[in-house]
Amino acid sequence: MSSLTTQVFGVPQPGWYWNYYIINNIQELVTALTQDHPVVLMFWADWSEPSKVMMHPYWDMAVAKKDEAVFCRLDFDKFKDVVEKFRVKALPTFLLIKEGEEQRRVVGTKVEELNTTIKNNI
Repeated sequence: MSSLTTQVFGVPQPGWYWNYYIINNIQELVTALTQDHPVVLMFWADWSEPSKVMMHPYWDMAVAKKDEAVFCRLDFDKFKDVVEKFRVKALPTFLLIKEGEEQRRVVGTKVEELNTTIKNNI
């Protein structure tokens, strides 16, 4: 299954089929943010119940918009410097990034707001 996300990152492991990429290190984040395509960053954490609840709608959205944006997931606890840079205060937080700049932000499990934000800004 091809998508902008898999075009940018390739297939990280055999059998990988999601249309979002789990950022594991700062270089992967830099790779995502320096693309010519819009990027949707999701900040989440294992301990955050709303983050866990949001994963299925986020995955569905990533599948539906796989040719429009690069979808990435970042662990809130692993990327403290990035969390501070983007002033992330609640989970989940979604950022739409274009040309390296934050365009829009959706905080919480507001699926329709996130969908509208992406639709109107990509």
